[in-house]
Amino acid sequence: MPLDPYVSCPCGSGKKSKWCCAPYFETVEKAFQQEDQGQHESALQTIKGLLTAHDKNPSVWFYYAQFLYKAAAAEFDAAARSPAARRPAGPNDPPPGYTQKFEQAEEALSKALELNPQFGMAYFLRGQFRENEGELIGSLLLYRKAAEAYDAEAHDQIAAVCVKIYENESMLNRPVAARAALERAAHIQSGAPEIKAQLDSEFGPEGPFPLSARKKYQFRPTAKPVPESAATGKLSDARKAFENLTQITPDDPAAWFDLGLVLAWIGEQPKAVAALVESIELETDDYRAEEAGALAEVLRCGFGMENDSDHMGHAVVMPIRDPQPVMRLLGAYEQAGKLRGVHVDQERGMMFGLLVEELPSLLAVGTVNLARVAARVMIGQGVIRLSHPNRDSVMRAADEIRTALQLAVEQPAESTNPLNFRDVVLEALAQPAGAGDEAALEAKLRGHATNYFENLWLHKPLKALSGNNALDAVGSKVLRKHVFGVVKFLEDCLATALPHKRVGEEVVPIQVYDFAALRHKLGLEYVSAAPPVVNVPADAPDEKKQEKAEDIRGFTPPARQEAPAPKNREIGALNTAELAALDVAALSVGELEQALLAAVKLDARELAVAFAQAGLLKPFDAATPDRYRLYATAITGAAATGDTARAAELIDQGAKYDADHNSGQRETEYKLRKAQLYVKAKDAEKAAAEFEGLVAMHPDEGKFYTTAAEEMLRMKNGAKALHFAEAGLETARRTNNRDLEGHCSELAAAARKAT
Repeated sequence: MPLDPYVSCPCGSGKKSKWCCAPYFETVEKAFQQEDQGQHESALQTIKGLLTAHDKNPSVWFYYAQFLYKAAAAEFDAAARSPAARRPAGPNDPPPGYTQKFEQAEEALSKALELNPQFGMAYFLRGQFRENEGELIGSLLLYRKAAEAYDAEAHDQIAAVCVKIYENESMLNRPVAARAALERAAHIQSGAPEIKAQLDSEFGPEGPFPLSARKKYQFRPTAKPVPESAATGKLSDARKAFENLTQITPDDPAAWFDLGLVLAWIGEQPKAVAALVESIELETDDYRAEEAGALAEVLRCGFGMENDSDHMGHAVVMPIRDPQPVMRLLGAYEQAGKLRGVHVDQERGMMFGLLVEELPSLLAVGTVNLARVAARVMIGQGVIRLSHPNRDSVMRAADEIRTALQLAVEQPAESTNPLNFRDVVLEALAQPAGAGDEAALEAKLRGHATNYFENLWLHKPLKALSGNNALDAVGSKVLRKHVFGVVKFLEDCLATALPHKRVGEEVVPIQVYDFAALRHKLGLEYVSAAPPVVNVPADAPDEKKQEKAEDIRGFTPPARQEAPAPKNREIGALNTAELAALDVAALSVGELEQALLAAVKLDARELAVAFAQAGLLKPFDAATPDRYRLYATAITGAAATGDTARAAELIDQGAKYDADHNSGQRETEYKLRKAQLYVKAKDAEKAAAEFEGLVAMHPDEGKFYTTAAEEMLRMKNGAKALHFAEAGLETARRTNNRDLEGHCSELAAAARKAT
């Protein structure tokens, strides 16, 4: 189909296609059509011919990259379905369907960006590559680069990348950044009703988020007006303008709030929270401090803020070995009223529900008892997943299920993740346990919520309050301002999680708690005041003079600039592109470890492995004698590519280095790594030999016997599983360890069946 000469060009230049790609776009389409028809060689020759004629044109390199990636993906899918894909690959073999076209597509994009470093579509396509590989953070960074690089007239392309940013930010539990991206897409594509409908459903009055997470935030008037030149439509320019403003008027809370808002919109949560904290502590009006504080709490719930958040989700995953006992247990739980709210997602093949446990009867009102949620449960994709904001609660539920199911499930794996907003107040909500008077039930629900907020939550130390509880924080002139936002965030979260009842034809929420009571108990009386008097220097530099003095990457509030952060903290704050630009030869072992950790946090796995490998080449440094983290990352990288031999070699090197320079403190970890490596490679003989070494080193440590037996069972080697189980039984009886004896007895029985 011919390209309309008067529509925006698909390369994202912002020009009409007649004055951009139209002269050769017919050739591009021909190559893609030939590829779709299976004329692979002809298609390749067509696109290469175009490239030869226009080798200085970045758009042609972009189309070439697009063509190569599409062809590579088709080859990969075909190979993955072939019989050869089911044969085990050798340690140095590429994965089934691997083709050099993937690498060639990357090289073509690099050439396009070399010719035009502001080529938005190249960043967008590379972002799609990373997203298809599962690199969420890496793809998001590239999508944001694309959004900044596009010409303002490339409306379709800007809207498309904004939708991508919205999707990725949503997956990272960052609704403020997600709304900003979707809002921009809706503004640019005002004629696209589906984007407007998505915006309304996600962030409208009936949306799933608490008010402080879904509201449309507005800039506040600042003491010194922002230069008109900052109104370019690009968030990077707005960021730069407000960073300059906080340098010129560092005592203006509005400037800090506006900077925090821009940083939140671009997904830079830690820096956004730091700016909002500055705003709160300078603020004279409690209502404005409350808004900034609630926003900061929303941001702390996002990915990347785990170390600063008071609201974390604790999860336990247990792979299912035998689904029949699992389904019987769930049926028994449901019949006993321990499993509630069950619903099945047929499309995804998943089941969801709530595990509950009845509260002590002393808290009952009449015949009405209550149950608390012990854990959310999800079953699907071959696992049981339990989650709850309270770690003790989810671990008790996991232990109960593990005890009931025994060998039907594998050992549980624990993780910590950003908490879904609906679960922030989960511990304040109860479930009715049995029928009873409706008024009595509601009174009981209110009593449970009141007890939680006024007797339990009130005394919890909070990171948002510098480690103080709310009662102590209100006694501080500064921390008192933060308490307003913390309480408002809880209030907003409860409003979205309330239980409901039917009144006539309507379904209405049951108001289980009034936060006015909590504010009264804390003595929080709002003080409304005009903004503080801000000193605006008469000779304040204009935007152009200030622009070069700013280093956006190293942004910290002015009050802290007199004492620069140590270098390792600076490395930890870098983004993926900045980490990749580091000169590894100039970094110490400690700095390389910091870079490795930063890369892992950004999900840049290849970069993390590169830092690890660079660290292993460094000479001995007495300041960092323990290099286990470097070796472990390099080992994981080798194992991930299927190079078992190289991974084993790295383990041996690491163990020797540890013995020579670290007194052999990591000997057990290295031996366990090697055992797990051979398990993954399905080499039972070598894995068993390593486990033998572990139990010889730690003859009274039961976990090595049980882990060895379980791994042998997984590899269907009943004889070796029985050997480790019986050895564990002998140790259990010798040390009078009843738990180990029971576990090993079950493993021995399973091993005998497998032989």
